[in-house]
This record gives sequence, C-alpha cells and structure tokens, in this order.
Amino acid sequence: MFRPLQKLVEEQEWLDALGDPLQKYITSLFSNAGENGKQIKDLLNGTWLGHPLHPVITDVPIGAWTCTLVLDLIGSRRDDDTLETAADITLATGLAAAAGAAATGFTDWSDTYGKERKLGLLHGVTMTATFATYLLALLARLGGARRAGVLLSNTGYLLAAAGAYLGGDEVYDIGYGVNHTAFTHGPGEYTPVLPEGELAEGKPAKADVSGVSIVLVKIGSDIYALDDTCVHAGCSLAGGSLEGRSIICPCHGSQYDLWDGAVIHGPATMPEPAYDVRVRNGMIEVKQATA
Repeated sequence: MFRPLQKLVEEQEWLDALGDPLQKYITSLFSNAGENGKQIKDLLNGTWLGHPLHPVITDVPIGAWTCTLVLDLIGSRRDDDTLETAADITLATGLAAAAGAAATGFTDWSDTYGKERKLGLLHGVTMTATFATYLLALLARLGGARRAGVLLSNTGYLLAAAGAYLGGDEVYDIGYGVNHTAFTHGPGEYTPVLPEGELAEGKPAKADVSGVSIVLVKIGSDIYALDDTCVHAGCSLAGGSLEGRSIICPCHGSQYDLWDGAVIHGPATMPEPAYDVRVRNGMIEVKQATA
C-alpha cells in the first residue's frame, strides 16, 4: 500500500469503533445458530471449495458492471434501446452477485484483527457504498432518469475500483486469506524429532524438525503430526484443543483432522500439511506425507 494511504487508514479510529460491535454481531450470528451456524460459515468461508469463496464471487459483479460501463458508452452513441436494456440487466446482475460477495466477505472479515481488520472493514465499507450507488443507479434508470442513472453507475465503478484496490492490498500486502504454510516443506525422509516418552497422551506438543515447527499428538497408541502453523492465520496449533481425532486452532477455531490435515471446520479453507509418523528405537520420526 502507498505509505500516505497506509498512514491515513491507520489514523481512522472510527474503523475500530465500528469494527468491534460489527465483528461481535457477525460472530454471534454464527455461534448462536450452533452446528447449523458452523455449516453456514463453512459454506461462506469456502471450506468446501479448497480456498476462500469470496474472490470467486467478486469476479461476477465486477465483470457485470464492466459490461454495464461498456454498454452504456456504446448505447449512448448509437441511441439503441436494446443496448440500454442490456446495460440495465448487467447492472442488476452485478447487484445480485454483490450481495453474495458481501456475505462471504464480511464472514471472512469477522475472523480478522489489528491492521487487517481495519483495512478489511474499509474495503467492506467502500464496497457497500458501491452497492448502494449501483442500486440508486438502477432505480434511476427504471424511473426514467437514465442520464442520472448512468452517472451514478460510473461513480459506482470508480468506488468499486477503489474497493478492489483495498481488497487486493488486504491479500497481497498483509497476506490475509493466503496459505501460511505455502512455502514450508518438511523432510522427505524419516527424521528423528522427539523421544516417544516425552510425548504425553492427549496433549499437543510443539517440536522442530529440519527447521519446520510441527505439532505432535498422541491418542492411544497412535501418534499424529501436522505442521504447527495454522494455514488460516499463522497461529500455533500446539496451543489448541483436541476433539476426537482432530485439533482446533486456538485463534479462530479452524478444525483439522489429525490423520491427514483435512479441514473439518473453517475459517480455514486449505488443508494443514500432514506428516507420516513412525517410532524407531524409542524416537518419534516424521517425514512429509505424500499424496
């Protein structure tokens, strides 16, 4: 992000004043719904998809509104009612898709904090203003005030571009939503990591193997190993809790299957790197699991 803009965002105390109650409200919507709330949140996060759902949906309104911009430009020069109607249809299509983008976006944002929460909220506010501007544009068009409707649409497109910039910065500068283990690779051969007698049953333990932090868990006679860094936000899984044969991240509640690192519940959308484990001469040895 450009430094002057970064400083400006950091100075906006109203983002924290708005963010605190809004985040608590969104979180309570899911938690109060129990297991159904978890399933809905997983759906909106994109846990089932393998990566966040939000950027998939955002392509639709941006694409639709780009079509609106082009059709308005051509239609005004040709005075073609068919092109004007097509522009209105693409505008409305963008509004419908934007509702889904807002739902997924605010769901993702509800698990942020600090700088990423402030910037994410500014992105959300900007895109909400974009939605409102396009809605007014559609109403103006349907009410016969086409020139005003086109002007509002063009304004909405500028707002969408600003919001898209902020959203891109949230991902590519701060790194929210990216895989925090993408460049981490464990040993390709079995490597000693910890004496078996030092691993207590039912208590996650953090260990280091070839410069990579892993979490070891013993359940009965079985020992499991995953990367210790949560793929969602980089928290240490060793501080988490166990539920059956799974581990729950202490920061945002992402739940992973200890067997293969598969995501059981989000907000994580990508699996946790898993390790093959064996015990040899009283030492726990691990190597990066192969597909």
